[in-house]
Amino acid sequence: MYSFDLEAFIRKYLDGDIRNLTDLSLTAMKATPKQYGFATKDHLDCDDTNLAWEIYNRIWGLRRMPESSPSTGGWVCMNFRGDTMNSFRSLFGREIIVRNDDGIEVQGFRGLRRFGAEDELFNKACKFWYTYHCIGNFIPFPNIKVGKRTINTFRTTWHDYFDVFLENLRPCLLHDSTSPEEDDVSLPKLVAANSFFWDKYRGKDGWERFISEFLLEDYCDEFFRPKRLYSGLWYWKRNVSRSDYIKACHEYIDTASELILSRGKRMMKRVSRTLA
Repeated sequence: MYSFDLEAFIRKYLDGDIRNLTDLSLTAMKATPKQYGFATKDHLDCDDTNLAWEIYNRIWGLRRMPESSPSTGGWVCMNFRGDTMNSFRSLFGREIIVRNDDGIEVQGFRGLRRFGAEDELFNKACKFWYTYHCIGNFIPFPNIKVGKRTINTFRTTWHDYFDVFLENLRPCLLHDSTSPEEDDVSLPKLVAANSFFWDKYRGKDGWERFISEFLLEDYCDEFFRPKRLYSGLWYWKRNVSRSDYIKACHEYIDTASELILSRGKRMMKRVSRTLA
């Protein structure tokens, strides 16, 4: 079990106001990770830190703990893990960074370099590299495996695009025989393996409750149907023109940044109700 003093963190790092967490990037904390909670021995996993889990617990009452099941072959794994909704590397590529006494300096991104992106987009991507590790981009998901896959890792099927993931998750919970990915069998199996979490969100009412509880309305239309928000490109995809790639990058940053910060504000409103 983790232990995190959120009130002390607010006083020390947020000027006494939880709302300041909305646009505070956990990426910036990698220079001094022990203050914020390691997720693993060797690196800081921003969406799975003790800080993130304190927020998940206060909003949704979720705590991570070891659990074993037949689907994991008896191996013990964490029942939940944090996930980053709007990813970065599929479109922009892995960051090229150097570490110095002042922290982290980003020198480039592999995707942008491949397409010869100009400084304007590079600077915009640098800013988003921090934004995508803000609290409004994090969500806790159940973590029981089917084989070697979890819901978190299975999202790579769609290159980590969260809009497409929701589009495929919806029929799993509605028991709808039609799916945007008809040959997909692993996501329904993962949902079934994690029934301890998903069962309460089955059916039309359950789906709408999931969207509302986890503050995902901006990802759906008025009928709670997931919207296609992005191009779906990835930087190593063949036959992508430079102009299409550059356009996709600008649109992704603009849309995702607004979604992340808007949801973060709503999350902080919920957290504020739990503070003394």
